[in-house]
Amino acid sequence: MASAIQKASQPFIRIARSLRHRQSAFRQRTDIVSPHLCDEALQRLAPSLQAYKGCTIIDINPGIGLWSSKIHKITKPGRHLLIEPPNSPFVPQLETLVEQEDSRYQILSWADRYVWDPERYITEGLLPAFEASKSQEPNHSILILANAAMSASKTPMRKTGARSHLMLMDWMHDLRRRSGFHAGGPVRMLLWCPEKETTGILPRTILYRSKLSVSLETACHVEEIIGSDETARGKQRKRNHSVELMSERRVVERMRVSGITLPAGRETEIYKQVQEEDTHSRKDEVGDEAVGPQLRTRGWHQELQDLQLRFAAHEFAKAQGMLPGDEGIKPRGAKSTPEYLRMKELERNIKDVQKKTETIEQFLQEYFEVDRLHAQAHHLPSDDPQRHSLSQEIQERKENLQARVDSNQSPHVREGYVNFKNDRKAFKQDPPLLMWDQRRADPLRAYDEEFYPETGLCLLDVEPKHPHPFALSQEEGNLFATLLAILWHNPKDNLTALDQIAPGAFDALVPKVPALTDPSNGGEWDVRELPMNRLTPEMVYGLTKAWMNWPFKPDAAALLRRGRTFDGDEEIPDVNMPHRR
Repeated sequence: MASAIQKASQPFIRIARSLRHRQSAFRQRTDIVSPHLCDEALQRLAPSLQAYKGCTIIDINPGIGLWSSKIHKITKPGRHLLIEPPNSPFVPQLETLVEQEDSRYQILSWADRYVWDPERYITEGLLPAFEASKSQEPNHSILILANAAMSASKTPMRKTGARSHLMLMDWMHDLRRRSGFHAGGPVRMLLWCPEKETTGILPRTILYRSKLSVSLETACHVEEIIGSDETARGKQRKRNHSVELMSERRVVERMRVSGITLPAGRETEIYKQVQEEDTHSRKDEVGDEAVGPQLRTRGWHQELQDLQLRFAAHEFAKAQGMLPGDEGIKPRGAKSTPEYLRMKELERNIKDVQKKTETIEQFLQEYFEVDRLHAQAHHLPSDDPQRHSLSQEIQERKENLQARVDSNQSPHVREGYVNFKNDRKAFKQDPPLLMWDQRRADPLRAYDEEFYPETGLCLLDVEPKHPHPFALSQEEGNLFATLLAILWHNPKDNLTALDQIAPGAFDALVPKVPALTDPSNGGEWDVRELPMNRLTPEMVYGLTKAWMNWPFKPDAAALLRRGRTFDGDEEIPDVNMPHRR
């Protein structure tokens, strides 16, 4: 990080350090301490924040107040509520904001249970009474800022979970019911959370698509404004690099059209790679020639390259008793040098990986050839002889392909084929299934030194969609959430799990949801090949509607009891009980 940024951050680091250690309960709190990063983030957010001039800002866990003061200058709110828990050590620092001339700040020392209760704000005269509204237009009179960058927490009736996930579950629950802060219209939230928690909110591969992320997809657009470089995300599983490249090319084009640029030093490695590409030599990003997987650079690849360069430069010998650079046969009984043994081991590794990658590519090419036939057949009338002929060919080729995949002895090949197929299929949809692939711009690359204590934080812009694409009644919303909880118990399972909820549910409901077999929407020729983690919001919405119209469905109470038998990261709503926080 540039020395100027480090220098600007130092005063805020000292403040954060001195305040955090006054109370042990607050030592897990993480704050942004880089004014430069705040300014660069707000430069991107400023156009959309103009609509919030004069609003009420509900600022949850503002900490040292750096981010709060930056947002305040842009929105010029009518009231800015700084909410910290009782006995928070950050209050003295926040009082410096309250003491400013013509200050609109107000500090509230509230326990967590009151923070998300709008009635408390109304009772204390902090918000006007909400008029119940079914309007889908966004409510620009309220803007929520929240910092969930702290240790895991518990709420009543729930197991321990990531704080950002719990916040978003409550937020989504109220959004579905048009209650809470959303009673006067959908409300926007800017949320700070630990980098590792974004996996379940804004996944970058189908493998990590969760109940929470699907619930968000149905009603919100989540944009990552600040994040770390994707290559720095530790040991998280990543999808194949070729899909990442295609996704990056799309977002770079969107940024070019929108006039969005990344400040120097805020670019990710993959962004730089795409920028350096010769645009005339790029392959069609959505064409099938781009299907094949690419080797991802790993740490040992660099180690192999270094060893090969050192061996070529005669820095180590092949075996003991041989001179560096001697390519002859090693003497009888002579032991190979450790460097030479390691180099040969890594060369065997890379050949093995290349062989497995080629096998996966062959399987994928055949899968997408059959997928094209599926698309042709899907648009033909059911009584068309050509459709019947294509159906037979599709079935035969699918069975043959699956038999060869299943008989392959390498679990890496079998797993790699399934994972890449799912990620590629999800990306080909219009729009792509993952919100990450729908991003308007790449996030600004942040560095651990810009937060205190030094750790990776992300800023998420959670904005409700308008109009809402899936209008659901309260009963349907409860059912939607319950189905998600049950179906996502095993995300790699398929829809035959519906029969575990109620006998005959699969045969009764699936034919009522055309999206399940629509190839342009991510559907499969045989629905049994469609894993849960590739179900689109439209598919779950269709299943919800089909369930409501199914005459043999179990009653709501029995379904809710069934839903609660599954451990999950999202609360199952109870139609007979008020929401418990």
